[in-house]
Amino acid sequence: MKSKHVHYRVKSIYDDLTRSERKIAQLVLNEPEKVIKMTASELAKASDTSPASVIRFCKSIGIPSFPDLKLQLSAEKDAPVVQQYTDISPDESPEDIKNKLLGNAYQAMKETIQLVDDETLTSAIQLISAAPFIYVYGIGSSYLVAENIAQKFNRIGKVCICQPDVHLLIASLTSAPERTLFIGVSNSGETSEVLALNDLAKSRHLHTISITQFGANSLSKQADLSLQTVKSKEAELRSAATSSLTAQFILTDLLFHTYVLKNYDENMASIRTSRESVDQYKQQTTKKNSKFRQKYKTNKNKA
Repeated sequence: MKSKHVHYRVKSIYDDLTRSERKIAQLVLNEPEKVIKMTASELAKASDTSPASVIRFCKSIGIPSFPDLKLQLSAEKDAPVVQQYTDISPDESPEDIKNKLLGNAYQAMKETIQLVDDETLTSAIQLISAAPFIYVYGIGSSYLVAENIAQKFNRIGKVCICQPDVHLLIASLTSAPERTLFIGVSNSGETSEVLALNDLAKSRHLHTISITQFGANSLSKQADLSLQTVKSKEAELRSAATSSLTAQFILTDLLFHTYVLKNYDENMASIRTSRESVDQYKQQTTKKNSKFRQKYKTNKNKA
């Protein structure tokens, strides 16, 4: 049985839970072995909530039912819980900063990999495979992720367009052919421009995939398929923003490598061809620049 890592899920969206759900969350986090032996009614009584709140809590953390929650907790009871995210403090040494940033990055990547469901990943690959074109969009740091997606898939011959101008992207989506895929990237899942483009794509009967942080957000609810990263704890100096970007990049890498392996020989041939083309371009550019510098030096000496 594949673990859904209940501890990480609960810690990730704890602040977004209702008051009743937080009471349940505290028991799940602090006394998981007791929860395993309880019924939904017993957990509701122990947390001073209701059986309905227990069911809502399970849904909130992405687990279908309370029996499933107990199975997951049982599978994870001997697994160690690793460090939490840490922020940078005043007067810290460069060595401390390096260690903290490395720890946060590792934590974000590990939790994101554990969070991604294999079935959802397979469904995403199927949508990408069937799409004649892929449009991808994000704002701010999410635009860097969108660019990364486009760069990777274009290298293997999958036409992927990352257009920063919303108006041009609207025009493209309006005339996009059937089975075209739109990938919206928004860490919060509430970016208005991404939501509007997702709505437009769906109104044109295009497929949509969202990449957001874990939890119930508007974009993940509206997209045909939701891929989610761990929800990093925001810190005063926003070191978590770095962690969230790291999480998005590892998810992008996971998506790309899974797709490449589906048709490994063909995709690897495309990667080698694109690398050779880039190397050839660099060589030609270097020669031209060398000739230009030599000509400039000769003319300068004549003058």
